[in-house]
Amino acid sequence: MRKRIRPDGDFVAMQAERMRDLLQQRAAIPREDLEYLVERAAKLKDERLQAAIGGLIGWGDEERAEVETFVAIAIEVMKRTNVSKLREAAQTVELRYHIKNTKRNESQ
Repeated sequence: MRKRIRPDGDFVAMQAERMRDLLQQRAAIPREDLEYLVERAAKLKDERLQAAIGGLIGWGDEERAEVETFVAIAIEVMKRTNVSKLREAAQTVELRYHIKNTKRNESQ
């Protein structure tokens, strides 16, 4: 089981840095190289390989912008609230996760 994070004064800064790192990891290949890869993959007859390459590329520009915007808004909301509200929200998310997994395990 993962260690539970307790929100404190540094929580928002830590999350902001983590989200930025995660977003930047997804598309480390320069745009020109991505375009070249997509062009070459489109010419392949192997549809499974095309799908695998598409999955590895990750998000497009629009999806990436949406995620970045959402994360930026969430971080601003975190900055404007107090620690107890962050803790309460984190507990709610954790409970939903456990309930969802419990239901999933029961249905199998």
